[in-house]
Amino acid sequence: MDIFFFLAQISAVAGWMFLILSYYRDDIKKLLKMQIVACALETLSYLLLGAWAGLFACLLDLAKAILYYKVDRKEIIFYATLPFYVVLAVFALQSEGWISLLPTIGGIIDGFVLTRNKTVATVGSIVASSLWVIYDIVVMAYAAAVSDSILIISNFFVLFLGYSRILHINRLHIIKCYYLTKSISANIIRLDKDNYSEQYLWDIDKQKTIFKINPDSIVLIRDKKHTVGYVNYLTITEDCYERIRRAQTFYKDIRPEDITTMRRHRRNYLLLESVCVSKSYESQKMADFINRHFRNFLRNKHRLGYNFYGIESIAVSDFEKLFLETADFANIKTYREGEILFELDDIAVAKYIR
Repeated sequence: MDIFFFLAQISAVAGWMFLILSYYRDDIKKLLKMQIVACALETLSYLLLGAWAGLFACLLDLAKAILYYKVDRKEIIFYATLPFYVVLAVFALQSEGWISLLPTIGGIIDGFVLTRNKTVATVGSIVASSLWVIYDIVVMAYAAAVSDSILIISNFFVLFLGYSRILHINRLHIIKCYYLTKSISANIIRLDKDNYSEQYLWDIDKQKTIFKINPDSIVLIRDKKHTVGYVNYLTITEDCYERIRRAQTFYKDIRPEDITTMRRHRRNYLLLESVCVSKSYESQKMADFINRHFRNFLRNKHRLGYNFYGIESIAVSDFEKLFLETADFANIKTYREGEILFELDDIAVAKYIR
């Protein structure tokens, strides 16, 4: 063992630390920047060990991380980098033999599952990391093997926790928020901070102001005695609805004068301001659960004479996007910062509540 071996282990540990720290960044750009640094340090580790398949696989991962930072189009990036993995497999086989296929296959799996839902991504990460562990042990990248093993164990816990929540989805119930108490406000703010970046957060004063104008807007998702999520919908004016639809940038400054009351036998327009649940409860099952509630809510209102001519929502989290796609909202546009405007127009609403 020489100095390069020890430097390689140190570089791998430093890369792992940057990766862990990146997950504590609320801003997606800061997160990706730290992951680029982590990937660069991991690449340096394989260079020092002379592990060429791992080196080039890391370089491809580094290129993907930079492209995600610049473009944020996972499927396009995956298919664009796929031919490079094929080239890597051919050349790596000639230099390192069959063991070189492991990081290549792992990189392809990682790239593919990132374009799928959270559960598939977690399972894919376990498989890919397992392949990397085998490769790391063979090329003596022991620090990387340890960090990948920790990642595998963590993802098993994520799967276990996630499925335990799914199995108990029938215990959840939704209640209307009649009073915005301090404890309810605190829970909503906690959920917001766990799911949204700073730029999307409302302070408690704005929360109270909006609730006073539109007191029917918040419903809470409860697991026994604990609030695990909430939905905030606002009845807005037709003018506000159209302004949001025409805006070229994310429209986040809802004003008191934009909010109105729901009226019978009139045109009503809704803005789904938030669909927010605790991270451990995010799943397709939860999206289906909220979708059933929202559909029943609209059906009951329609029977009472309330007509809806449009529902909008701007997805700023993966779960909001999952829910809106589950509810068959149309994807209208994607803003510069990655937010997506979804809509159910009057025809789609009529179909949705049948």
